[in-house]
Amino acid sequence: AGLIEDANQVQAQPGSIGSLEQECQTGADIEDNPDCRFVLYVNSIQDYWDDEFARRGATYPLATTTFFTGSVSTGCGTASSQVGPFYCPADRGVYLDLGFFDELRTRFGSAGGDFGEAYVLAHEYGHHIQNLTGQMQQVQPGSGPTSDAVRLELQADCYAGVWARHATGTDTDEVKPLITEISREDITEGLGAAEV
Repeated sequence: AGLIEDANQVQAQPGSIGSLEQECQTGADIEDNPDCRFVLYVNSIQDYWDDEFARRGATYPLATTTFFTGSVSTGCGTASSQVGPFYCPADRGVYLDLGFFDELRTRFGSAGGDFGEAYVLAHEYGHHIQNLTGQMQQVQPGSGPTSDAVRLELQADCYAGVWARHATGTDTDEVKPLITEISREDITEGLGAAEV
């Protein structure tokens, strides 16, 4: 699949960062606008889940993706950039604060590489999968290391890993992988991003 073609799939919050779906039409656009890499990641993640649902005889409703900086209005209320990337089950939307990724690089060092960024995105789409499959609705109130809330986060991490495995491969005439291999540095980035 190519980059995002459906304007309803990726949106920019008015007055924030502009419209990435218009700026990011090809992989080469990453050279002109580094934020285009997020569009590439989103496409890969949603394509994977679309294929996986189809393989199981189901339809995958795409999550709406909104890139923002500062603050954003969602079906779950207004959120500031202090929240970072998040998923809102009420509108089935993934909200990606691009400023968070800058902070990930500057404040958290090893968590801020390309794989760490892709992992954060895949984690948020993991929450979309949980919402679609009913896992999110089964969470019981509570806190602590064995709570349902922690288990939900760990499952979203697992879904991110499933996507990463799918996105890894070797270059063939038919398929060009998004990730050629996952290095120890990539694993460190992913684990660091999961801790943030």
